[in-house]
Amino acid sequence: MTKKIPIPHIPYDVYESPQEIVIIIPLWGVNKKTIDVALKDYRLIITGERSLYNLKEDFVPLKEECYRWPVQIEIDLPPQVYFDKIHSKLTAENILEIIVPKTLMPEKIALEIEYDKN
Repeated sequence: MTKKIPIPHIPYDVYESPQEIVIIIPLWGVNKKTIDVALKDYRLIITGERSLYNLKEDFVPLKEECYRWPVQIEIDLPPQVYFDKIHSKLTAENILEIIVPKTLMPEKIALEIEYDKN
């Protein structure tokens, strides 16, 4: 039986303005080539992998506290966003910034009333 490794909580920040939502995720230690951002059912899914630093074969761990294996972050989004305009960038410091443009909701909409001709 293989041991199931728990996926750790990765902290992130969320900021909001009337025009957009900005999500900041520090992904220190995550291999840049493994980072993926997907959208499913009003949810952003960010995955990646932290891998073990390559050491010589004769090293034996005395202490291991750093999480190495897959990471996954799921963030719920409101329905009032432009899902097709979400974009992201990864900084040189491995900080992922995701920009989610919001749809502009008018304060008031006048609706035309259709009258029955009976």
